[in-house]
Amino acid sequence: MGRLRKALVVTLLIAGSGLLFAGGAGESRRGPVTEIPGAPAPFDGSTGRQLHIAHISYLQEGEFMQMYRAGVEAQAAKLGMRVTLLGRHNDAQSQANAVSQAINLGVDGIVIQHGLTETMVGPAQQALDAGIPVVAFDVDLENPRIPQIAQNDPQHGRNAIEAIVEDFNGQVDMAYVRVAGILPLDRRDGPIQEVVERESGVRIVAQTGTLESPISVQNASQATAVLRANPNIRAYLAPYDEFAKGIVLALEEMGRDNVKVYSIDISTQDIEIMTRPNSPWVMTSAVNPAEMGAVSVRALARLMAGERVPQDVLVEPMIFTSQMLIEAGAQNMEDIMKAFPAFATSSAARSSWMPR
Repeated sequence: MGRLRKALVVTLLIAGSGLLFAGGAGESRRGPVTEIPGAPAPFDGSTGRQLHIAHISYLQEGEFMQMYRAGVEAQAAKLGMRVTLLGRHNDAQSQANAVSQAINLGVDGIVIQHGLTETMVGPAQQALDAGIPVVAFDVDLENPRIPQIAQNDPQHGRNAIEAIVEDFNGQVDMAYVRVAGILPLDRRDGPIQEVVERESGVRIVAQTGTLESPISVQNASQATAVLRANPNIRAYLAPYDEFAKGIVLALEEMGRDNVKVYSIDISTQDIEIMTRPNSPWVMTSAVNPAEMGAVSVRALARLMAGERVPQDVLVEPMIFTSQMLIEAGAQNMEDIMKAFPAFATSSAARSSWMPR
């Protein structure tokens, strides 16, 4: 087929296609338009353009955050929106500046993910003053107009520490990875401290922790020093899976096979480690990271549509033991979503007009 004939065929196909629909977004000759049948404004096509949101992050490292961002982008696509990702890992000033960038871009909504309350309260208020709805994932922006999206972090902490109590019959010297000032870690810490105070035989004999990059390697170095100084430690509580990877690395390098690791969060790499023969990583409490990203976008979309969103939007965790994963034949995240359907998705922040 000659070039001219090819061009004519393409032209005819485009001319005859009219309005195209994909993932809730129509595309006209002017470009994409957010248009979902039966949806309220601005998702009904009334703007004549594609809605645009910004996702502004503080933590970026690790599989959890990668899957979370994938969930943000996938849910935005289903709702016919485009996403601009802003912010740098562990950089509070960059995150604060990114809010101004988003305002200047004229976005229709903003998701703020993690961060420090003291650096983000002001910028978040500036976005609201500009008429831009905001939701927050795992950061307290101290504003009743900003819904807080979160895993049930107190339950996460309770799940992990109570597993330790049960496995060691309430008698164990343990180490704890603790980083203060990060909202989900602070919320997980409360129940952990309550249980330790209640269980006199459960003793935290060492506590370290850092979010410096690379997180797993930095925490492995700290754990090595802790384990050398405290050979009596038999349990390690790491309430974030990047911490847990570091603890496992330290144990393997030291040849220690008498310490069990308990964590929060899950990923494909975590599953691979937990299902190895004689793995020290025996338990984690988890929520589907991609679903947390999706919930953040759904809550924002509801605000954009003028719907009421609760101040706290929580997703409940599930407990996974290494034995559960082995018995299910799980090797990756897709496997556990098939084996445990309740883990895959949730109804949190969902409206009837949103495409499934």
